[in-house]
Amino acid sequence: MFLSSPAIVLSKVRHTDSTQILTLYTQAEGSIPFAVRGTKSKPQAANLQPLTPLTIEWDHHPSRTLQHLKSVSLLSPLTSLTSHPHKAAVASLLGEALHHALRQERHGDIFPFRLSSLQWLDAASEPFDNFHLIFLMRLAGHLGIEPNLEDAARSPFFDMINAECTPVQPQHSYYLPHSDLRLAPLMLNLGYANMHRISFTPSERHRALRAILAYYRIHIPGFPQLRSPEMLKDML
Repeated sequence: MFLSSPAIVLSKVRHTDSTQILTLYTQAEGSIPFAVRGTKSKPQAANLQPLTPLTIEWDHHPSRTLQHLKSVSLLSPLTSLTSHPHKAAVASLLGEALHHALRQERHGDIFPFRLSSLQWLDAASEPFDNFHLIFLMRLAGHLGIEPNLEDAARSPFFDMINAECTPVQPQHSYYLPHSDLRLAPLMLNLGYANMHRISFTPSERHRALRAILAYYRIHIPGFPQLRSPEMLKDML
């Protein structure tokens, strides 16, 4: 079945001396791994970086482990995500998180949210220190794991396993105290344009990120401890 779809690069790993495995999140079929050779006919495919938006064509065979690209073109160049050091650090975190969060997704419903978010960050000149927090909180909703923060203002604890606020301290260690919970509803409800209304110190921002990623590890099977947050800690 011949398909054409917008896509975003999730990851790229070397498979053999001449072949790389490019995992793309497509609007048509969700997450798909492609075998890509660094040939003269498609040199751009072998050099693509994570989060690059593309338009691709391929002959889709559901029974195959690896698919093969027929054509690749850039959908929307994101120039500042690689040239701006702070944006590059945010993009590294989001690329790593998205790779693990979406690798089992077989539907492309999240694609418009992902693309519009990356385009906003690429064009942003205003403060974007909280972008990764807002993005990950909103992504949780798209993944069907949005926390229930309805009683956050009145509850002393948030149970990360049951994804809800509670008046009683949970009997396990996966919970947040009210001091770490107070700004969570704002992070769910604010958009990128007004996220500057959340005033975090660098240490508070890093603690919020650690809590969000811990929540992801609980609710997304196989989601690992990420490497990139420590790099971001030194920049935002």
